[in-house]
Amino acid sequence: MSWKFMSIKHSIRNKLITFLSIAIILPIAVSILLSYLYTKESLKRDAIRENSNIVYQGKMSISNYFDLVNNISLSAYSNIQMSNSIYGILIGGNDDFKTEQEIYSALHGIAQSDKDIRQVYLYSGKANRSFLLVNGYLKRVEGSPGVAPGFVPPVKKSDPVIESTHPFGGYGMKDFSSGPPVFTVHRPIYRAPLKEQIGLMSIDFSLDNLRRICDMLYTRGAENIYLLDGKGGVLYSSRQEEIGGTLADKWMRHIQGLSAETGHFEWDQDGFKGITVYGKITMFGQSWILVKQIPDQYLYKNAQQLLMINALVLVTFLIIAIMATVYISFKLTSPIKQLTKSIKQIKLRKLKLDIDSKSTDEVGVLADAIRYMVETIDSLIMQELRLELANKDNQLKALQAQINPHFIYNTLQSIGAVALQNNVPKIYSLTSSLGMMMRYNMNTNESVVPLSKELTHVESYIELQKQRFKQRLSFVMESGKEVLHVKVPKMILQPLVENCFKHGFEHNKEAWEIRLSVQAEDDGVRIAIEDNGIGIPQERLSFLQKQLSRAPASPDTGGSIGLINVVSRIQLFFNQEARIEISNREPSGFAVVIWFPADKEEERTNESVDC
Repeated sequence: MSWKFMSIKHSIRNKLITFLSIAIILPIAVSILLSYLYTKESLKRDAIRENSNIVYQGKMSISNYFDLVNNISLSAYSNIQMSNSIYGILIGGNDDFKTEQEIYSALHGIAQSDKDIRQVYLYSGKANRSFLLVNGYLKRVEGSPGVAPGFVPPVKKSDPVIESTHPFGGYGMKDFSSGPPVFTVHRPIYRAPLKEQIGLMSIDFSLDNLRRICDMLYTRGAENIYLLDGKGGVLYSSRQEEIGGTLADKWMRHIQGLSAETGHFEWDQDGFKGITVYGKITMFGQSWILVKQIPDQYLYKNAQQLLMINALVLVTFLIIAIMATVYISFKLTSPIKQLTKSIKQIKLRKLKLDIDSKSTDEVGVLADAIRYMVETIDSLIMQELRLELANKDNQLKALQAQINPHFIYNTLQSIGAVALQNNVPKIYSLTSSLGMMMRYNMNTNESVVPLSKELTHVESYIELQKQRFKQRLSFVMESGKEVLHVKVPKMILQPLVENCFKHGFEHNKEAWEIRLSVQAEDDGVRIAIEDNGIGIPQERLSFLQKQLSRAPASPDTGGSIGLINVVSRIQLFFNQEARIEISNREPSGFAVVIWFPADKEEERTNESVDC
């Protein structure tokens, strides 16, 4: 057993089979699982949102229907000034044939006001008689044998009481036929102004309208719908056997304990597992609950089908992958074993191997590479020697490259000395300025300098330009002594002054003027470089301003490498605290204004050097 385990552990073939199998199966399995979970969660989220809207619409429809039912029951107070109205008959308390005809006419009018009305019951307290209109016939009886079997006095005398669904009955009347269940609206009738009860009118409604409303709220055969009263009485249900009964399920008590008017929750008890969405309706001092149940089996039906399809795809791919993995493993490892035998000859110091590799795949390439490697070992040793010599030559050239600038600087000093000896101080001044510029540029160990050195460097540059442009060039520099010690990145002013000559001045202009102003301002340093050149077109100016507002070292410089380079180094050095503005001058010219803070130079210098 141990030997088999070791052979599996150290076999490339077995490792390859295992790795490829895991690499194929694991991503597919994880992808299927994540897809299933995401689909399931998405379906649940969409179902909750959609069914919450459906329940809300159902609440509104049922509320409107109950308002209609209430308005029908208010017919008892219609035409109260007329003696032949229901209110007038109850006030009069008469008991004769004419009164009976008037009661029939009034109850018949109420019964015809809605097709869902099954019968209308009226009790006259003053006459102590009960009347029942059913199927167009009026029945009457002494007393009130059927008064309010489910009647509870209303909280407010003006409110009716809706009795939950119950069997169709005759209010104690004889010779009464049974029928489908109904719900009843009991309307107590009071003498104005609502002090003395003079009668009671009860109207039985069929469930047809409620059924039409509720049937639009759920999928028959898949979901459940309930319309319950506050005590759990089933006014309507998608399960016909539960209509008229009372629910005692735990989810019903759970909803009763919730304070929110609408909401949802997941449930897994009482033989139901899924999502329950509810909405509470409060009218006439009574409360009803509209409940919709969506079973997980129906909710996640599509997700489960997708899971089964993916599982089938996984099994199919698994079979194909295993077959392909075994084939590839054997195909790859067989040439490797042959190659191993040939490589062992290197131990015998045979630098020429006879490897017969006919395959063109990676193994064949590897075999050819090994053969070429062995054949070129001697030449590689010689190449190593040549590389060493070349490195020494490169080092010598690097030393020469360092010596040449010093040679040029020393030569300029010699030329200056000869100029003094021959009484030509101008040449000495020019060579000194050029030498100072070269020394300043050559000093690579100093990347951050005092502002005074930058100004001296600019003066040397202007000195050389004055020799070129003579009296045409005028340069004015103003600087406050209190800011000369401020540390700045090296070479930030000379490129900006150089831009005046490159882009600002026309060759035919007679007087060129450049003004450099350095002064302390707002706890910082303000540097302004202005010229009286031709300026730049507005379109180009807008483009440059947009470039300057970007992050440091923006690659899209648009030909203004010097300006962008200076701006990038300043912003990086001062941690984005610097501000740079460019603009055209009136009547002509161009201006660059730089502002940066003057405090904490040492900390900022250390951070910039580290960067």
